[in-house]
Amino acid sequence: MPRTSMTFGVKLVFFLQAFCLLTIRTHGQKKEDATAEEVKIEVLHVPKECTPKSKKGDLLNAHYDGYLAGDGSKFYCSRTQNEGHPKWFVLGVGQVIKGLDIAMTNMCPGEKRKVTIPPSLAYGQQGYGKKK
Repeated sequence: MPRTSMTFGVKLVFFLQAFCLLTIRTHGQKKEDATAEEVKIEVLHVPKECTPKSKKGDLLNAHYDGYLAGDGSKFYCSRTQNEGHPKWFVLGVGQVIKGLDIAMTNMCPGEKRKVTIPPSLAYGQQGYGKKK
């Protein structure tokens, strides 16, 4: 069954839950130039114990669901990919879209967020599922 592509210029909404955070010490990190105000973050749940908070270079384990902001249709669910296991990735190094790198920075283990990501920090004009 062919995968349908997302139309360019569409904002994305992700529901994120960070399960595990492994802190990796790094030296000489540069600050990112991307503007975090382009990503809208709504915190849905913060656990009582909120340490450590995520930062660039940390290894994260998270579930996330992706929806189109316009009509609310789901285009991705980490629970149905990889046999339902959460996704592991290093924060801030481009292993996920730029908007997720921004949205998951400074997040507690067990925290839940709803984030809205503009196309420029998501899949851009090519859309989700299209080859470059």
